[in-house]
Amino acid sequence: MEELISRVAATAQSDLKLPDEQLPTIKRYVKRAINRIKVFCNREDFPEPLEDVAAQIVEDMLKADQVAPTENDVSSITRGDTSISYRDKTSALKETVSFVKNYESQLIPFKRMKLPKDRPHD
Repeated sequence: MEELISRVAATAQSDLKLPDEQLPTIKRYVKRAINRIKVFCNREDFPEPLEDVAAQIVEDMLKADQVAPTENDVSSITRGDTSISYRDKTSALKETVSFVKNYESQLIPFKRMKLPKDRPHD
């Protein structure tokens, strides 16, 4: 499990260009993402293709919690008398939350059914 956490954390750290000092925080987010994926998919194991999904979720979580720096996205530009408007952080957070919900489509192929357990006979 620790090797899996390290691989996913290294991917997220590299993609977001975060310093090594933030590695413990990144690993905490990775553990949280992996556990959520396992619960959602009803799995004990963690297939390799899910590692990329976990890294994407971690990156979005880090950005949403403002652990990772995000660029100020320009929402509009006016040329006459020059005006530049930047996207509101709360709208960016809402977009991230809706984007995380889209991971469900990537997770469903790995989901296992919960089967009822046999009750012991008296």
